[in-house]
Amino acid sequence: MRLEVFNRRQKAKLQKIEQTKLSAKAIPPRASTDCPQDSNKDPPADQTPTTEPLKESTPEEPGNDVQPVLHEDDPATPPCSTETCGKHVQSLEQECQALRTENMLLKEKMNRTTLNEMSLHNDDKRVNTLTGLSTYSILMTIFHIVAPFLKLKSCLTCFQQYMLTLMKLRMNLSFEFLAFYFGIDSTTVSKLFKHCISVMHCRLVPSLVLWPDREYLRKSLPYAFRNGSFEKTVCIIDCFEIFLEKPSRLLASAQCYSSYKSHHTMKYLIAICPQGSICFISTGWGGRTSDKFITEQSNFLSHLLPGDVVLADRGFLVKESIQRCQAELKIPAFTRGKKQLDPVDLENTRCLASLRIHIERVIGVLRQKYTVLQSTVPISFTDIDRENDVTYLDKIVSICCALTNVSESVVPFQ
Repeated sequence: MRLEVFNRRQKAKLQKIEQTKLSAKAIPPRASTDCPQDSNKDPPADQTPTTEPLKESTPEEPGNDVQPVLHEDDPATPPCSTETCGKHVQSLEQECQALRTENMLLKEKMNRTTLNEMSLHNDDKRVNTLTGLSTYSILMTIFHIVAPFLKLKSCLTCFQQYMLTLMKLRMNLSFEFLAFYFGIDSTTVSKLFKHCISVMHCRLVPSLVLWPDREYLRKSLPYAFRNGSFEKTVCIIDCFEIFLEKPSRLLASAQCYSSYKSHHTMKYLIAICPQGSICFISTGWGGRTSDKFITEQSNFLSHLLPGDVVLADRGFLVKESIQRCQAELKIPAFTRGKKQLDPVDLENTRCLASLRIHIERVIGVLRQKYTVLQSTVPISFTDIDRENDVTYLDKIVSICCALTNVSESVVPFQ
């Protein structure tokens, strides 16, 4: 009620001021053509005094600090219907639409640059470039296996920890670069990488690097092995070496030096089944260790069954060890002391070489997919994990073999 009384008094004062001005000028006031909402234009001179009574206050009137409520039908607030106001509203709408479009584009750009599930969805080429895996579905299948065991209370999400590990294996990026890319410290990157490597080694390797069943081998034997001499082939074996930093201890340096590579290396025994998948990978040995010693000391011979045939190179002088398992070793014929090979030996050696080349191709694919196996590995990767009693380099090699097995085989079936 006080507000209504105040508004009526203010309106009466405005009417008196207008009547005084009309009587003084003896001409009617000009209608305002400017929009009251347009803050860029000053109000006309004849409307300037109208705001003074609104600021007046008398001590005997209660509630005098409240401004009058102006309605649409109030003559002091003319409706906004001019052309200038319409253009101003239109420009504001255009600016708002442009900002919305810019915001949407920035969100799309951020999603493309951020490593998350949505940014890699339906982008198999990008998945292959970053991880070496062929499709997005394979990437997510492996992630769902290892995700429950990754660190939850971390500065990175589980998927980012998973991608960090795969990018390190795939492109051999330094920990400093990964720290800059993910916005964390390099020490944190090293800890997350080792933890994810341990999880993947425990969850993936036992289920992806398997010794095949003999019945399965016979049913899915490729056409090239369906020969009378090689139809019982169970695997092809070979060794490959990874360059290693020079150890500080003299004994370790002597054990790791490879005269064949003229470098300090770690040597691994690898076996593939006739279908082209990796079925065995040994632990790492110093580069000075012979192929025969690794074959006999690793767990390889325990997988052989009577009647199995193993294909190998000339350097594997383990015929007696394999014969004790009632299996057979086939290696190329030696030309030592002979001017020319026997025609039968020559044909068998030629067929054996055409089949044994598959393991060279598998090793090449393994190194090409995961370039961490091509470079010189830091000596810190040879530290032994106390929980599994396995070095981190052994875990890395096993995981690379497991991830290679989920890709397409290099051995054609036909």
